Amino acid sequence: MPSSTPPPDQDEQQPLTRGHKKRERTRRSLVDAALRLIARKEVGEIALLEVAAEAEVSNGTIYNYFRTRDEVLEAVGITLAAEFSDAISVLSANVKSGAQRLSIGVRMFIHRATEDRQWANALLRIIHFDQAIRSRLATHVLSDLREGRREGAFTFEDEGIAMDFVVSCTTGAMRSVVEGRAVTGHDVQVAEMVLKALGTTPAKARKIASLPLPTIG
Repeated sequence: MPSSTPPPDQDEQQPLTRGHKKRERTRRSLVDAALRLIARKEVGEIALLEVAAEAEVSNGTIYNYFRTRDEVLEAVGITLAAEFSDAISVLSANVKSGAQRLSIGVRMFIHRATEDRQWANALLRIIHFDQAIRSRLATHVLSDLREGRREGAFTFEDEGIAMDFVVSCTTGAMRSVVEGRAVTGHDVQVAEMVLKALGTTPAKARKIASLPLPTIG
């Protein structure tokens, strides 16, 4: 028989949904607090309860989400890598050239450092500390390196060395931005030099690095 009241399970599910959303908000607040702390001080100096204070939650609350500082740092690293890797994937979705995708990635990281130095500081401090973020970035870079070699744009011999080179050059360029040493057109110049080092001809490297960055939507 029809009833004007909702079925019992609907009433039971709604509070759970709200609770889940609240828990996710609190967790993200803690990750964001850790991100701000990492931007201001060395990773090894950050205490778990300091993250709680920065997020303005009780000491007991943070233990519902993280047991150690390393767990917080891992969450920060995964968040940084996941969010920016997703952004790069969106921008590069219609780009078939591995060399061009690599150039886009390098330039995007440098652009992001210019736009958000707190984010850049946090990434630079944690990238050598957290395996999760290194693995996430390495997967993206490796895919572009392999495609670039298949298409004949790259001629490097060792994938590991090539990957380390790309990541090191990109993070070095980001550090130049943060420290105020970046030159005009820094992102294009770095991308061009990276492409040439990987075996792209000078003319082609200049052309690829100078292409307009794709836009979302």
